[in-house]
Amino acid sequence: LVYLFMRGRSGDETLILQPTAPHLYQFVTYQLLHQGPHHLFGNMLFLYVFGNSVEDRLGKVGYGAFYLAGGIIAGLGHALVEPNPVLGASGAVAAVSGAYLALFPKSIVTLFYWFFFVGFFELSSMILILFQMAQDAVMFIANHGGVAYLAHLSGYGYGFLIGMGLL
Repeated sequence: LVYLFMRGRSGDETLILQPTAPHLYQFVTYQLLHQGPHHLFGNMLFLYVFGNSVEDRLGKVGYGAFYLAGGIIAGLGHALVEPNPVLGASGAVAAVSGAYLALFPKSIVTLFYWFFFVGFFELSSMILILFQMAQDAVMFIANHGGVAYLAHLSGYGYGFLIGMGLL
């Protein structure tokens, strides 16, 4: 997939998912846009950590369909409740993380930290993903704007249900 950066170019606004007046194609195109390099990097990091294992279970074509459907479900979750436009692959990446939680609940991930000291530590993927889900839920309930938390939560739910169905 080709990821574009939103920089206010003419025409980009038609590719963003506009919940108040959505077009069907926007449920796919919004996933291909990102606010900037940090947004893109964060999504790709989670996709790198969790995506390969899910792809191994689903196969390349199945994984591609699952990923796009995850983004569509995330977009629907956002559009049904929030009036604000949305962009980014976070909902689809959350779907991958949700499927990973269902399929590989006992796996361990290695995390890098850089806070006064540099190092690594290991953590249960279940704790990491559940913490991220809880953080998104709290931020959504607190109405902390600027992030499509409901899209994330919709993606997690979709991915987890599909993963459980595969078991």
